[in-house]
Order: sequence, then C-alpha cells, then structure tokens
Amino acid sequence: MAQETTEPQGRSGRPKWMGYAQLALILAAVGVALYFAQAPSQVERDPISDLALDQAKPTVAVIQPAPTEQALTVDLTGGVTLHGNVRVSSEVGGRVVWVSPNFRNGGSIAANETIIRIDPAEYELELEAATATVAKADARIQIEEAKAEEAAAAFARENPGANIPASVHRAPHIAKAEAKLMKAQAEMKLAQLRLDRTEISLPYDARVAAADIDVGQFVGPAELVGPASSFGTVYRIDALQVRAPIEQRSLAYLAPAIGRSATVRTAAGTYEAQVERTSAIIGPKSRLAGVFLKFAEGHPAETLPLPGTFVEVSIAGPVQDNVFVLPESAMQERGSVWVVHGGALKAVMPRTLGHADGGVVVEAFDAGDGIVVGAFPGAREGLPVEVSDAQASE
Repeated sequence: MAQETTEPQGRSGRPKWMGYAQLALILAAVGVALYFAQAPSQVERDPISDLALDQAKPTVAVIQPAPTEQALTVDLTGGVTLHGNVRVSSEVGGRVVWVSPNFRNGGSIAANETIIRIDPAEYELELEAATATVAKADARIQIEEAKAEEAAAAFARENPGANIPASVHRAPHIAKAEAKLMKAQAEMKLAQLRLDRTEISLPYDARVAAADIDVGQFVGPAELVGPASSFGTVYRIDALQVRAPIEQRSLAYLAPAIGRSATVRTAAGTYEAQVERTSAIIGPKSRLAGVFLKFAEGHPAETLPLPGTFVEVSIAGPVQDNVFVLPESAMQERGSVWVVHGGALKAVMPRTLGHADGGVVVEAFDAGDGIVVGAFPGAREGLPVEVSDAQASE
C-alpha cells in the first residue's frame, strides 16, 4: 500500500516553497540593480595639502591709484545746426554777366568777395548824368555868388556907408542854388550806390547751401522779377552751432553751463567748442533741455562739419577733489570693483561721479593692497589671491 506525504508538491514533484523563494530572490536582485543605477557616481580624490592650496592661488593684476582732483565731463549726443541762413538776391535789376566759380553748392566765399556781376552799363550812365547835374548845380551857385558881389558893389557906390541888405547879397537865390546842389549830390550818391550794387558780395565768410544762377539770367528785387528774386542760399560760418539735448539734472550739475569748454567729435574729426547758451524751455515730451555750442575760432571753415552732422559732445564740468580715476577695465558688474585686502578679494561699491578722459571718476576709498584690473573669471568674496608685483605699482 502506498504511503501518502503531507507536503504539497508541484507538478514537477518540487515543493512549492522553492518557487516562492526563487521569485523573492529575483525581485531582490532587481531592486538592488535599480538602486545602484539611480545612485550618483562618486569619484574619490586624493586630499590636497595646504601647500598645494597656496600654490593654486590665482595671480591678479592690480593698480594703486592716488587721490587727485579731476574735472568731470558730461557726455551728450547731438547734431550740427544753423541759427540762421541768408537768401541771396539782387537789389538792382539787370542781366548777369559773371558768376564766381565759388558760388556753387558747397562752395566757400570770403568776406567782401564779389560773387556776381550785373551788367553795369545803365548804372554807369545814370552816374554820369547825376555827376553832370551836380556840376550844373555847383555852377549855378557860383553865378549867384558873382551876381551878389556885383550887386553889393553897385549898392555901396550908390549908398556910401549904408548897410547892404540881404536882398542885395542875393542870399535867397544862393540858398536855393545850394539846395539844388545838395539834391544833385544825393542823386549822384544814389547812382553810385546802384552802380556798386551791380557787384554782389557778402560782408562775412560764408558757405553756399544752394545756388541757382548763371550768366545771362535777369535778376532784381522782388517787385521787379517776382518770386524768382532769390537765386541762392548761404550761411555764415559762425552760424554753425551744435545742439545737444541734456537732462535737467546734468544741466544743473554743469551750472553755470554757459562758457564751459567742450570737445565735439564727428566721424571726420575732433573740434574744440564752448557752450554759448542753453534752451529757454524744456521739451514737453522728452522733458529734456538743450545746450548750444559754438565752435572755437581757428578751425578752417572748410574743415567744420556740415549742418545735419551727428556729433558726440563732452562738456567739462566742475573740478572734484579727492577722487580716483579708474580705468574702465577695473570696473566690474554694477559699478563695483575688486579690492585685495589681506591677500583676499573684497567687493567694494565706490560712488561713481562721472567720466573723464582717463576713465571712471569715483570718490576715493580704501584701496587696500590694490584694485584688480581686467576680467577675473571665478572671482568671489574672500578668494585668496596673489598680487602681481609687476602691475602692483601705480
């Protein structure tokens, strides 16, 4: 008779508990694998000795500025404009017989240089006629004076010792003749003036903005030729000015602004200038004022910038005492600087006052062992550094 067992068995004859054990082992292995797959990798490093840390200190270049006094500048942008131009026309009518080669668009004209000649023949004849009238009036006076002398002599012979009356001296006749002479002289001067005006010139140095005239053209005043009386436009050299918008606080900083020296820079060159005046109103939209600068004397007219030229302006402001002038390379983010104190970096935020030709002007402060210049990646507060002896001096 077969004997029965009490332990459950699978179809293969193995106990069921062995299958459960294998499943548990597989799940445990999967869990361990997932754990190590998600765990961060670690790299073991050899400990660094204190000597190695000292040798790893970065070397920085520093400057040691000295307190000084410096005139600050206000930098602006603007343009070259004109405070007036002149339309050229003739005061007398006539045919143009000559035009100066300088009277062309872009040309330069010297003061009192003849630029246009009008046919003078008619005006020369008028002057001759006026001159003859003067001579006739002068002769009339001489005749009246001679008659007066004869009448006075006759009266004296007929009336010895008596006072000769004015009528005998022909005073009224002489006065009338003298008046005619004065009128004739005035007409002669007018004739001379009209003749002089056949040669057109300007009493100042000028540049030609526009010109539209040639030989043979008939010119004259507006009442004679109508709207075509103007045949050119010029502007005085000293009419050139620079206009630059400026913030009200900057204008207040420059006060008094009028008379301050300035430098004007264009793409073509650099010019010395001076603040001549400031605007009387504030822009209603921009809320900006305006400064007007005049170019310094001595610049040749042909070298001055043309109206409409874009310019950069630097106006010298008041002198500040006890300041540092730092190069731009010393300035870090947000206007801060790195200062070396006790062999380590320290961030300092100096009070910036403005700019000068040498760099940024800041109030003087404790510069420690020097102010770092140049970019310094990885800089941080308290970082130990070495100072470069070659660049540590001022």
